[in-house]
Amino acid sequence: MRLEMGLAGLDVQFVTINKSDAESYQEKLTDRCKFPLLQDLPTIEVWDLQNGHKDDMFIYGADGLLADYLPHSGERPTNLSTTDGYHTVKNAILDVVNAQ
Repeated sequence: MRLEMGLAGLDVQFVTINKSDAESYQEKLTDRCKFPLLQDLPTIEVWDLQNGHKDDMFIYGADGLLADYLPHSGERPTNLSTTDGYHTVKNAILDVVNAQ
């Protein structure tokens, strides 16, 4: 998706925040992704600050404000391995980009 949007001329940045107690799983993420992986720390707990859970997606606008939130267990499918999930996430990102 990142490459697809880049080829379309869209300036979209993707970042993953690894859970503070999952540092040993970093390699599984970095082996599959070509975008930055940030490691949360027990002293910060970014996931808790955002009331986030595993596989939740937060979409921020160019202004740095949260524009959409896609909880993994929400009503909208977000599994990127499925056609529905891929299109849901892609369209949510495009909606934010086009609203700016």
